[in-house]
Amino acid sequence: MRIITFFAIFFIAVWVNAQITITQTSMPAANDTIRYSSVSPAGLSLNIQKKGTSQSWDYSKLVASRQDIYRYASANSTPYLLYFFNQIGLKTADSLGAGPVMLKNIYSFYTKNSTVFKQEGIGYSFQGIPLAAQNKDDDEIYQFPLKYGDSDVSTYNFRFVIPGNILTFVQAGVRTNVVDGWGSIVTPYKTYSNVLRVRTLVSGTDSLITLFGRLPIPRRQVIYKWLSADEKIPVLEITGTETNGTFSANQIHYRDKYLGLVSPLRPRAGFTVSKTSGFVTVDTFNFTDRSQPFATSFNWQITPTAGVSFVGGSAANSRNPRVVFRQAGLYSVSLIATNNFGSDDTTVPNAISIQYGLSTQYITTESVYFYPNPSRGEITIKESGNLELFDASGRCVLQRFVVTNERVSVAALPEGLYALKLNGRKPVSLLHY
Repeated sequence: MRIITFFAIFFIAVWVNAQITITQTSMPAANDTIRYSSVSPAGLSLNIQKKGTSQSWDYSKLVASRQDIYRYASANSTPYLLYFFNQIGLKTADSLGAGPVMLKNIYSFYTKNSTVFKQEGIGYSFQGIPLAAQNKDDDEIYQFPLKYGDSDVSTYNFRFVIPGNILTFVQAGVRTNVVDGWGSIVTPYKTYSNVLRVRTLVSGTDSLITLFGRLPIPRRQVIYKWLSADEKIPVLEITGTETNGTFSANQIHYRDKYLGLVSPLRPRAGFTVSKTSGFVTVDTFNFTDRSQPFATSFNWQITPTAGVSFVGGSAANSRNPRVVFRQAGLYSVSLIATNNFGSDDTTVPNAISIQYGLSTQYITTESVYFYPNPSRGEITIKESGNLELFDASGRCVLQRFVVTNERVSVAALPEGLYALKLNGRKPVSLLHY
């Protein structure tokens, strides 16, 4: 009897000591940088049914198809300090959307404490203004302490209104966590002798709301996560759907080291330009992004930078910028194209040749004959007489009689430098852009 009691106590002690408990110390913190690899689940047998005590999971044969890094930052170091003070930010995208609803610099924000790790909302920039969409009901991803046999149920509610009230996106539902196993796991990165497995069911509805009504989209997602006390993200995470008890994976991530992988979906930077030579302030150069397969953010670098002006509402981060050069010389052009799968860059040395042309020395902020100069679409003539306007080739593009203080539209003319004559006197240069 004593022997039986001894072994019972011994095995209970071993069983208790073998388990781990996950707390907030095993969650990401500001300034953590964590690399992970992604795997295509096609054709894989994942043996997801294994659960219970003292399990041994072997995923050592997974083959990474691409890699990325989670970079966590303090909210105080992001543009969204006023919305998420002291919280933990994770940048999820450089840009999202297109045209009038282009959002940039997108972060998700998290809070952790002794009882919970939860997501509280997102920060994004719209037309250069930092904004936020905060959860009406925070999404509690884990509740602490977390150990084998634990389970918890929580609700979430997130509402995002696209600026201009064009569209509202709502996510609402229930998150259920069950710690259904513990043991060891082998991944291509390393062997972990002590992990917990958490099965998460996210069940709810995603809704698109427009002026025409509400479109509900059911959401039912199953996530298996293996957690180690020594890592800040799951050592393995498999996401998918479950139908009639059959699980189908659609996403696999695991903690990993740098492998030097390049995703086939990373853009290959490329561009064209409307011309390769022109005159100071006269010619407008149209740059067109040709990156493949696609890019979501752009960084144009034209050197030397002095004398380079982006016009027509474009900028160095526009997809297809327009440029006027205000100094003669040779200019090199570089483009960095980026999407969620990586970045690429290309440089064309001495791509643009610029010369001095039509009487640029006569350009002033205000001439004897008219104002303003430069013009953005309209000039006011200061005296009556015969008006003639010539382009850089010497062709007369406008001829008419004007009266004192008459407004003349030049908005239909291409951007560039023109010569304006009034009553046959010496021409004065007009810069229009």
